[in-house]
Amino acid sequence: MITVLATREGLIGQKTASGYIVDGIVPFVALPSFKALFKFIKITHGNISTLAIVLDVGPWNEHDNDYVFMGARPMAESGIDTRGRTTNKAGIDLSERIWHILQMKDNTEVSWEFIG
Repeated sequence: MITVLATREGLIGQKTASGYIVDGIVPFVALPSFKALFKFIKITHGNISTLAIVLDVGPWNEHDNDYVFMGARPMAESGIDTRGRTTNKAGIDLSERIWHILQMKDNTEVSWEFIG
């Protein structure tokens, strides 16, 4: 498992990189690699774990395959993304459903790993 800063996806009603229209029901996350789309992960915060599907690409970067698949630290942790924007250093975005399941109160660390 890798532990990274997580943020809330938000964006209700908008379309994700996979074409999914964001709602508050489906438990999904965003990881910064198109290759991760439609893969399942186990995500943990404190003593709560749940499953989620990757339906969006981000936060910040789109091709951070070394982080997503090789265990490197997220490029966004540097504070600057590949387009030169200042980041919030997050390595994963959580849907409303995941945010509530994990009982998140603020942006904080979570651990995640691919399953299956």
